[in-house]
Amino acid sequence: MYKVISIGIDQSYTKTGISIAADGKLLKVRSTNFKGCICKSDKRIMLGGIIEQLLTNLIPKAEKLIIITERIRMHRGGVLSITYMKCTGALVGTIVDTARKQGIKVFSADTRAWKSKVVGTTKGIDGDNKMPTIKHICKLGFTSSIKSLNKKGEVKWDDDAADSGCIALYAFVPRKLRHLNLEE
Repeated sequence: MYKVISIGIDQSYTKTGISIAADGKLLKVRSTNFKGCICKSDKRIMLGGIIEQLLTNLIPKAEKLIIITERIRMHRGGVLSITYMKCTGALVGTIVDTARKQGIKVFSADTRAWKSKVVGTTKGIDGDNKMPTIKHICKLGFTSSIKSLNKKGEVKWDDDAADSGCIALYAFVPRKLRHLNLEE
């Protein structure tokens, strides 16, 4: 039995990363691309089902289980997008409501906070802001979970899965260095 299991979620309607860490060690890194969903409501329902199944499987395996999502950015590219905030808020609401049914708390973490503490930097590599997170997850042995080839044989990285892996690990940063907001 684990002391703490953390589910890290990098939520998005395009693809949502969902990873699991236990007692400071990453166990699973993955994402879902909502195949078969035709609208955002379908995607929220699918995500709720995935989370419900995860919780059902993981609750008996830990003394404590938490979920950490990526905090919603109030500005994207310097622009305040009400539509983005409403849609993403609904997605986070689905996560919170699904977890609440099973007595699990959901927290959110600012991107800069989890990246600086888990990856060690918030800066990109050669202009690519996702590459430090991808490299970190590869270093932890999860390359095959985030690397694929497209039809042309070019490498495609699943940065959503990589981000969720780092978000899950953020639960194990010392408490005084961690900045989490409780989502309710």
